[in-house]
Amino acid sequence: MITWDERKRKQVIKHHGVDLGKLADVLSDPYAIHNSDREHSDTEERWLTIGRSAEYGIVAVVYTFRGEDVRLITARRAERWMVRMYEKQRKRT
Repeated sequence: MITWDERKRKQVIKHHGVDLGKLADVLSDPYAIHNSDREHSDTEERWLTIGRSAEYGIVAVVYTFRGEDVRLITARRAERWMVRMYEKQRKRT
């Protein structure tokens, strides 16, 4: 199951124009790039995925695992370098 904090969801919509509730498809994108995000947390293991959302195009999503659940933390539209990396990955596969 994919979960998120509702207060954080509203904050992400306001600041980044992306709704955490509409990003489940990013995590199952066959071309997505998944990387550990050790820089941004000392208390939990976080992951950064760059992938395509049907709603927003290419986005970057930060999340962690809570038991069996995926807990979305934040998201934003991908920066240019992320888009280039994603397109390069897509051409490889």
